[in-house]
Amino acid sequence: MRIAQIGVGNWGAGWIHQIQRNTDWTLAAVIDSNESRARQVAADVGLAAADAFPSLKAMIEAQIEVDAVLVAVPPVAHTEVTVEALEAGYHCLIEKPLADTLDDARTIVAAADKAQRSAMVSQNYRFKRAARTVRRLISEGVVGDVESVNIVFKKDPPFDGFRLEMDEPLLMDMSIHHLDLLRAVIPAFEPARVRATSWNPSWSRFDGNACATVEIESRSGARAIYTGSWASRSSHTTWDGSWDIEGTDGALTWADNEVIARPASVFDTVFLPGALEQHGSLRVDLDPSTQEERQGVLAEFAAAIHEGRRPETDAHDNLWSLALVEAAVRSASLGGSLVDVEQLVQSG
Repeated sequence: MRIAQIGVGNWGAGWIHQIQRNTDWTLAAVIDSNESRARQVAADVGLAAADAFPSLKAMIEAQIEVDAVLVAVPPVAHTEVTVEALEAGYHCLIEKPLADTLDDARTIVAAADKAQRSAMVSQNYRFKRAARTVRRLISEGVVGDVESVNIVFKKDPPFDGFRLEMDEPLLMDMSIHHLDLLRAVIPAFEPARVRATSWNPSWSRFDGNACATVEIESRSGARAIYTGSWASRSSHTTWDGSWDIEGTDGALTWADNEVIARPASVFDTVFLPGALEQHGSLRVDLDPSTQEERQGVLAEFAAAIHEGRRPETDAHDNLWSLALVEAAVRSASLGGSLVDVEQLVQSG
């Protein structure tokens, strides 16, 4: 299938190379409001100058045939660009976050429903081997019913551009990955209420808050505590973060792309398929995958279109992940007051 990419800035440039590596998709056009940049990128990746455009409207007028568009513009422009593409009849793959606000996200969902087209969010962390392995182990009951989750994330990325100017850069642009992963790897964890605080260290390069702690209560009463920093002066985690997941029958530790199972019963350490006992715990082999990260996203996007189904990270589902982020942002602005997640999702 043929895809056009809208937005070819720093992160967008990486997407172009992902598309060109992918066997499901052919890059047909590049679109950027900076037309000279679009033309330069087109030349760099072997497209003709005639395949570079300053707007989606210009591409449509040129009658370039594409099946889908990839929206890789800054989040503030997601809604306008995505709705235009959906109304033109294209399937849409949208960089996270889906939108700046839940109201805008609902606008995208409504437009996708009306156009009967896919709107998929690139929650690429779901498509990593470790995340898939943890989800499988939990689904197989290795730890029983999950009751406690602790997630720590620490990085100090040298960003420039729009992220430096956001009010809540960590929560809005990064924590969406981890909060979406919480819902993905523990499907039974249905978020109900959120309490959060956020702050900005004096050495932070961000204008807004680069650090946050988020407490999440599920409908079942299970709890998750997320602590994140984009201004960490101490040791860093992987981009996935460091996870401790505790349940009625044991625990999982997921960190540095390694998954360790710790059964509550010593007898359960004797054997687990695909695991090796070490010091009373079980080091689990990661599930095999030929398409991880953004390659996995592109493969799922193509498969969903071919099969006429919603993709795993469809915009409808992603409303709940975005609601978790918005609940955290609201709670932080209210000094840590509890915010009802379901009420946010349904308020539109």
